[in-house]
Amino acid sequence: MIHFVNVPITLDAAASEDAPKTITGIAVPWAPVSATVMDGTKVSFARGAFDLDMKSPKLLENHDMSQLRGVVSSLADMPEGLGFTATFAKTGAATDAIELVKAGAYDSVSVGAVPTKFKYDKNGVMVVSKADLVEISLVAQPAFKDAVITEIAASEPEEDATE
Repeated sequence: MIHFVNVPITLDAAASEDAPKTITGIAVPWAPVSATVMDGTKVSFARGAFDLDMKSPKLLENHDMSQLRGVVSSLADMPEGLGFTATFAKTGAATDAIELVKAGAYDSVSVGAVPTKFKYDKNGVMVVSKADLVEISLVAQPAFKDAVITEIAASEPEEDATE
């Protein structure tokens, strides 16, 4: 069973309506953390499994390609897992998704990835050492409990005004 972990979300809803709205978080934790995916396979991702310079993956809702909400604007290899920042498109559906994130209904993410190099460990866990990241989805219940949204920004950071 996957346990829910509540992570506080930082909101920055000031400034211009024209500024892009973004979320930041951990897309997937690194091995040895594993999760059971939809087909029942236990999976973990080795650190470095994803190409950080790849074409921008899509930001979706619930792994549904018809629910496109934006793009993943950056990826980062962080000690705890694959870090990401995603930028929402300026659409009504994306605005609705942002409101669901702000309300805490969407507080987690899940990855859509195609493993290209993997092996099974002694416990039967598929350990993925290379994968193509297709999308990151907003979800209410993630496979990996540590795949969380840690920040939402509704504006660009203000420049430091010094005299």
